[in-house]
Amino acid sequence: MSRGGNGLRGSLLISHTHWDHIQGIPFFDPLFARGAEWDVYGPNGPGASLREALAGQMQYDYFPVTLDEFGARIRFHDLVEGSFDIEDFKVSARYLNHPALTLAYRLEADGASIVYACDHEPHARMLALGEGELTGEDRRHAEFVAGADLLIHDAQYTAEEYPAKIGWGHSPIEYVVRLGQQARVKRLALTHHDPRRDDEAIDRMVQSNRERAGAVDVFAAYEGQIVHVGAPGAKAARRRSRELHAEAAVAPEPGERSVLLAVADAEASSTLSAALRAEGIRCDAFSSAERARTLIARERPWLTVIEHDPPRIEGMDMCRAIRSRTGEGDPVLPILMVAGEPDQQAGGAAGVTDWLIKPFSVAHARTKIREWVLRTARAPAACDAADGRATAPATQVCDAGKARRSGEPASAPATEMNGGRPAMIPDGDKSGLLWMFGREIASFDNPAFSSNVGRIIARAQTAPQRGAGKAASVRRFAGRRA
Repeated sequence: MSRGGNGLRGSLLISHTHWDHIQGIPFFDPLFARGAEWDVYGPNGPGASLREALAGQMQYDYFPVTLDEFGARIRFHDLVEGSFDIEDFKVSARYLNHPALTLAYRLEADGASIVYACDHEPHARMLALGEGELTGEDRRHAEFVAGADLLIHDAQYTAEEYPAKIGWGHSPIEYVVRLGQQARVKRLALTHHDPRRDDEAIDRMVQSNRERAGAVDVFAAYEGQIVHVGAPGAKAARRRSRELHAEAAVAPEPGERSVLLAVADAEASSTLSAALRAEGIRCDAFSSAERARTLIARERPWLTVIEHDPPRIEGMDMCRAIRSRTGEGDPVLPILMVAGEPDQQAGGAAGVTDWLIKPFSVAHARTKIREWVLRTARAPAACDAADGRATAPATQVCDAGKARRSGEPASAPATEMNGGRPAMIPDGDKSGLLWMFGREIASFDNPAFSSNVGRIIARAQTAPQRGAGKAASVRRFAGRRA
């Protein structure tokens, strides 16, 4: 957050849109300040955009002020996994394990690094109970937080409480302390405290876990706390050339590709079917590797879901058979394994991508499906060979006052509104667009206007192509801020 010549400017990073994480938005005074500018970042899903999700809690029935009545200029950025820059900060985003599409953020600047990971549950439930090794997605989570000067992590439960909270999307403190120790973080701030735990109970919980933390400084986060990290004068981190850009537009049409399903368990199959229906994604069932291969070649599915429940069902054998029939140069299809417990070693050898552990809810299944649909939609083959950025549009301005109609493609990542007035993109020629935005950015004879022409044209070119069945895909024009 900073104060420039025209007023306050700042950025808000939202992990997900569950109410306990967004209810402060309508009461955040700086969003009502005329002349202020805010960039709001959050996860993008195949459904409603970030802006639509935030506007939902401010509808007439729930709140007297609508999102369009904010006085500040607000730009909404829909994110997927990847990295991007906010001025001198490098920001990386990665999905967490929660019953909603949720992002962790890693911020790096001046040689210091801070990770915010809330809400998150260990992928392997045995880890939450203090058993097993960090493998698979749990290992990748540890790699994401590794070496952080400050890790702010969900630690709502204790290992004793966790068995009654499985699938709720939160971590026991014992797992988080172990994670911080193995990831060699310097300081660990525990957060998302259980609302039934008072301050004294939190202090006791922290104290009882400090000894096992070793060199990691463990403490409980609290409102108004100030934590100093890093060393002044150190060099800021930058996004590496092959990293995917988190603001690249990903608007997969759910109906155009399917998910392959080989799950015999009636309850799990019913839950997955309900999740796929809710996401608007077709389901193609199969029972043999040959049938799977035929469907893969014909349908180009988002992912394959297989059950492993030996000796009744040998999902590992099915996974190996599918992988052995994949031709050279074919895209790597994610395979999600449904099981009672993950066998990471055997799964890695067989080619399992990720695990969905029974029992699971519709919300949890939807989140897993969303993550892999978004990952498949922006696989490395779709990235520019020069810089690793996805070639899909990185910025779009749309009608900020009108919600997306059912059946339309998901909005592209950035939606802008200015003082409650919707910024609309016409389908006409670029001259009309230049005129419309020129009045807001600068007069035509001002050098600042010419510096923004590239950005303005890019916005025009990123409007969805109706009838084409796919989102428009163009390169982003670089435009300097006035």
